[in-house]
Amino acid sequence: MQYEELCKEVERQSNFKPKVRSDFDYLSEKILAKTHETVSANTLMRLWGYRESVNARRSTLDILARFVGSEDYAHFLKERGMEDDEVGEEEAPPQPSLGEREYQPDNLSQSAQNNRETRRVPISLISAGGLLLLAVVLGLALWHIFLRTPLEEGLPRGTKDMTHLLCNPSFDPDKLDAWTFEHGGVTLAEDSTLMYYMKDFDVYQVVYGLPAGEYELRVKAWQLPDELKAARYAYEQAEDKKDGCAGTNAEIYAGPFSKKVKNFVSDVSEAEKGTLDNALRFVVLDDSVRIGFRSKGNYRYYALAKADDFRLFQIRKAKTDADVMELAALRDSAQAVDAERQPLTSGQFADWWKGHEAPMPASWLTDQDASCCRLVHKSDVGHGCGDSDIYVEFLSEKPAKPGLLLGQKALLKPGTYLIGACFFARGEADNSFTNVEFAVKGFKMGIKGAPFMDYKGIRITLSESQELTFGLWAAEGSNVRRAGISKLEIISNYDFENNPAGLNYVTN
Repeated sequence: MQYEELCKEVERQSNFKPKVRSDFDYLSEKILAKTHETVSANTLMRLWGYRESVNARRSTLDILARFVGSEDYAHFLKERGMEDDEVGEEEAPPQPSLGEREYQPDNLSQSAQNNRETRRVPISLISAGGLLLLAVVLGLALWHIFLRTPLEEGLPRGTKDMTHLLCNPSFDPDKLDAWTFEHGGVTLAEDSTLMYYMKDFDVYQVVYGLPAGEYELRVKAWQLPDELKAARYAYEQAEDKKDGCAGTNAEIYAGPFSKKVKNFVSDVSEAEKGTLDNALRFVVLDDSVRIGFRSKGNYRYYALAKADDFRLFQIRKAKTDADVMELAALRDSAQAVDAERQPLTSGQFADWWKGHEAPMPASWLTDQDASCCRLVHKSDVGHGCGDSDIYVEFLSEKPAKPGLLLGQKALLKPGTYLIGACFFARGEADNSFTNVEFAVKGFKMGIKGAPFMDYKGIRITLSESQELTFGLWAAEGSNVRRAGISKLEIISNYDFENNPAGLNYVTN
């Protein structure tokens, strides 16, 4: 039937696909709120094929068409170049044929027939009641076996599932516009799981229609903050392993409330199965909340974070003024903590980024032809670190001349510093090495650039204030055709004695 196209449009505009009775109840309410016309949940279930299909009433299809913005069903079809299909009135449930009806002998008096019917009523009611009770018991058993998952255990009695208010909670690749990818871009694994490898990121959406109350957000998520062996050692040495979150910086959040996700090494088997669950309690007082998954400072070579399957539950509604005051105090406390946090930022690059290619930012320096240098968004250099798919690039058909490829200047006070960056350098072939180095002008040591993006740093000590130029340098006889640099940073008072595993640096 052509009204299947109308059903798909209803799903698109509602941002969810109804599957169970509660979904159709919710959809029926949304249709009533928007059109001030009623379509019952039972009728919707028939249209979607979850009950025995019947011919749809034209009036029902007209209401659905108005829900998606058309004048009526005929106008909806015309807008899509489709011919009007023949639809009639909904058919009444089939009645038993004459041969199937109970035989009533003609010679029974009317009084006898009435008495017979009177005697049959209690039996029918008892049978119907028994069948109804059996159906309820069987339904509860099936729900407990097949629908109630271990991820929902631990929720208090009376909890209400509000996941239907989330848009694309499992990251269907065809509906990613429901989420905002503010940093780090869209990165999905083959199973449609969010996956960020050595990247800063912030993925979120705003959820509306939440009554004032206390809620819980559950997300299957974890982070491996370092190479597996080093991460396991750091986790074992951590003093606080509460909730398995020691050592991570990735977090789930809801408004000002946040909680670090679990460390991959806290339960490797559950993480590998994708069932390592995280729960965050939070409060809502004004109808909406921003929920998401974020992290910053992922400069270590093996840092990896994953998230999938967002679920939202209402723990309790605010029913009294005392409830509101209690929840407001919790919110204010969370806001005070959140205000002290550094805002998530991907540095210069994401803030500058406006498209797939832009001129080299004015703060960057080069000894090369400036037309060969630009700000780009590419993901073909491998590895990735921070926001390294957004970087400043030198790209030329001819080898670079000796001198600065890409760099910046900074005036530093006396002290010890780590100057680090994500960078790569290639010759004519993608996997060819070059004589390009990441270095600070005037210091002896530098770090060779590899063909793939990686984070490395240089340790320098200054006895007096000095203006330094640092970045990628091409030596005499350079063969570099392409190079890129990102996440350029200067860290003072860096703890070199407890250098985190995976961070490569040289000492001058």
